[in-house]
Amino acid sequence: MQRPRSGFSRPYGSTVRGEQLELSLTLDKASVGDHLENPYEITLTAGIRDAWHGCFYQHDRLYTSDIFAQKLGFKGMLLPFSFLLHTASAVSHADDTRRVLDLGFEQAVYERPAYLGDTIRKDYHIQDLRTTSCGNHTILKVKCALLNQKNERIFSMKKSMMFMGTTSKGGTRDMRKPKSKAKAPKSLVLKQIDQQSSILNRSNALARLHDGQLILHSLARPIGTSMSMILSTMFRMTHPSLFNTKRFGTDDIIVPGGVVLSQVHACATRGLYEILYEELEHAQLLNMVHPKDVVGGISYVHSIEQMKSNPDLEVVTIQTWGIRDFDVAHELSDVELPVNLFSTEPLRRQPLDEELRKSVPELEGKIVSNCLRKLVRQSPRSETMFLL
Repeated sequence: MQRPRSGFSRPYGSTVRGEQLELSLTLDKASVGDHLENPYEITLTAGIRDAWHGCFYQHDRLYTSDIFAQKLGFKGMLLPFSFLLHTASAVSHADDTRRVLDLGFEQAVYERPAYLGDTIRKDYHIQDLRTTSCGNHTILKVKCALLNQKNERIFSMKKSMMFMGTTSKGGTRDMRKPKSKAKAPKSLVLKQIDQQSSILNRSNALARLHDGQLILHSLARPIGTSMSMILSTMFRMTHPSLFNTKRFGTDDIIVPGGVVLSQVHACATRGLYEILYEELEHAQLLNMVHPKDVVGGISYVHSIEQMKSNPDLEVVTIQTWGIRDFDVAHELSDVELPVNLFSTEPLRRQPLDEELRKSVPELEGKIVSNCLRKLVRQSPRSETMFLL
């Protein structure tokens, strides 16, 4: 039998056993401080942007109108905040031999403008590793950044994931809240809006928001199996729990965390018109979402403050829940929700469900996400503009 010409030799027999090439992150090789190299680059095309807008309702003109964006001094319309959040969170090298679940995000900041035609790459650093209290799983926190072709950071955030059925070689690290919260990065996008907002027409706001207001968002929709898989593939996600119906079953395929939050934000955007800028303080993904699940949302307004540097702008601190398999606008229209359910602090699933079981049992197990955002809008005048 002839040997191969490549210069190496191996024994030949009647059988051969396949092997997988190791391309994913496994926690037995991970340590705090590690830089996770991501060699992939992607040029953001109109096709990618249009596919996104076809999935997620977007009414804010900074992301839909070149003319509006140019009034604010940008080259053209920006890529949406949620688009960049999902792009940054789309990890291509998660361990595909086990379940990996998105747990949440922190300090998501739109730092520099991102346009069609930009070529972006991702940069990840491991910030923390912790074995869960049961000792069976590991929670990993990574700092995620998107960089453009000029090597400028355009978006950053922190992401937490749970690796099921594995523990880290590094053992347990303390992931409790630090004594002093790390400062969020400065945003040149916000600075530009702040400087140019005075040229905008002051009749943009649909309605006045007020402290303590609970908004029932009327839009609710599923993402659908095909589109969920397309969005995962388009952003280079490879975990089999997003695709492999043979291993996980059709009903157990899940929607990635970045898509879930984008669904929820899309439900909220029309009622909050018009958002000029947003930052995500924190978000928790509390229950898994499957592609056929209808997702809607409610928002609670914690505070509204005049922007210190610009009286024409207001900063709204708002908490939004994503709710699955529930027609929020109709089924909650006559329901009284206790105010103490809403907090600016992160939420945990078990305590939340215990409170819901006592006060609003129809929502128990239905809350898929909780997020706290700061929204910058124009300070509204008394007139109202109706959106058709």
